[in-house]
Amino acid sequence: MNFSKGIKENLMRIVMKEVDIAIKEGNSPFAAILIDKKGNIIEKAHNTAKSMCNPVLHAEINLISEACKKLNTRDLSKYCIMSNAWSCSMCMSACIKAKIKNFIYGAPSESDMNPNVTIFDIKEKSITEINIETGILKEECQLQIENARKI
Repeated sequence: MNFSKGIKENLMRIVMKEVDIAIKEGNSPFAAILIDKKGNIIEKAHNTAKSMCNPVLHAEINLISEACKKLNTRDLSKYCIMSNAWSCSMCMSACIKAKIKNFIYGAPSESDMNPNVTIFDIKEKSITEINIETGILKEECQLQIENARKI
């Protein structure tokens, strides 16, 4: 999905507002949006693992669940996920199961991610062609994550 730099940055700022909600709720500082080919936001979600006492309720998992219900489909191949940080292996695998092929990220994953399997490791092993763009407002996303970790 080819969006201008300005559109990607505007969308990432929306993701970062969703991250603020996660932080205020006491969750890890991660969020994601699902967008269509025109850049319209279909769904927004943030990490709720701590507040819901469920370790799998990462932003992408919540996003996929809500979007599939909203759209009445399990096939999200027409859409793109945008997140403030690279997806963990669980979330990236879930995205692939939902047939998502396009990803736009801000910051890289944290160095202490466990298991330490990156989006690029998963892309290499996937039989589906995956398009990944990283570095959108990278420094701002990293700073937001770092500041939240200090709280």
